[in-house]
Amino acid sequence: MFQALSSKVISGVVSLGMLLFSSYEGNIAEFGELNISYGKNRVIFKTELRNAFENDFEEVFKSGHTFEINFEIKLKSGSRILHEGTFIHSVKYDPMEQYYHVYLQDSERNILIADFNRLKEVISEIEYEYNGDIPTRMKIYFTAYLNKMRLSNDYKEYDMMMLWKFKKPKIKTTIIKPDYES
Repeated sequence: MFQALSSKVISGVVSLGMLLFSSYEGNIAEFGELNISYGKNRVIFKTELRNAFENDFEEVFKSGHTFEINFEIKLKSGSRILHEGTFIHSVKYDPMEQYYHVYLQDSERNILIADFNRLKEVISEIEYEYNGDIPTRMKIYFTAYLNKMRLSNDYKEYDMMMLWKFKKPKIKTTIIKPDYES
């Protein structure tokens, strides 16, 4: 039984190794439309990553390592920084149970998912809440990136940004607060 488990993990690592040294083209990850809703002294930002987890990501996620998607947000009013935050979405595959452990730090949720397509949807959705000073006009900066990872016991790190053609998806926009608040 452990031999079968070991072979699944090893085959995932071998697949990733082949991916890293082949003529892999990568994904052009990007953010979707930024939706904003206002409440009393809070703003909720919703968006999604698009085209981020296509191609060989299923094999990457099944490699047996925790895979993290990092997000950064910055809110500015003029030259003043109102807020800076970071959060992660992480995925770790359990080959024994054949499901993904997902942690979404922005919504503080842990989820178990068996279906890879559902996994892609869940880790691509972003909902970030900001509580604080909400000026009439502010700039929003959103960025996503992938960490370097060790894929075997050789201590060599691989830059997972190659899976996104070394380009961080970004949003930079200015919003104007409506006169009313819901």
